[in-house]
Amino acid sequence: MTASNSDILESKFKELYRPLCLFALNYTGKYEDAEDIVQQLFAELWERETAGKLEVVNVKSYLHTAVKNRGLKFIQRARAVQPIEDVGEVAADDNSDEEVLHTEREARLWNWIDELPTERRNIFLMAKQRGMKYKEIAGELGISVKTVENQMGKALQSLRAKVIKIYLFFFGRLG
Repeated sequence: MTASNSDILESKFKELYRPLCLFALNYTGKYEDAEDIVQQLFAELWERETAGKLEVVNVKSYLHTAVKNRGLKFIQRARAVQPIEDVGEVAADDNSDEEVLHTEREARLWNWIDELPTERRNIFLMAKQRGMKYKEIAGELGISVKTVENQMGKALQSLRAKVIKIYLFFFGRLG
């Protein structure tokens, strides 16, 4: 195993683990199952690299295709209703490039959420992910409703600022 190949694989793991898990989640419905698919894929790639049998030209494309195929197999095992060939034909009609872009955007958003200060991130996730009302959050955390409102406002302001920076980067000035 050459150091450069293992470094590339490690780099791709760090870069693509979360986006691939989110991509797999489209097939599994459970994040734990999605993580299992991605972790198993990387483990197998690492074994192939160690054995000197890893020959992949476009790693990112390969990983997305492998996750998609494993996701389809997961569906087949979970439902045991239709053969994999039929599932593959239906899925082949989907625009996989759009799926990849959507997954990457979603991963970028999660990275931004992860960058929020801990209390702010927790409050944001309680409200947006768990659907809790501000009063419920305040009660659970032992803080005032006003503090929850302020933290939510700051979280949303921070996320909006990042979106605006991305927009400006790609499209120039607003307006």
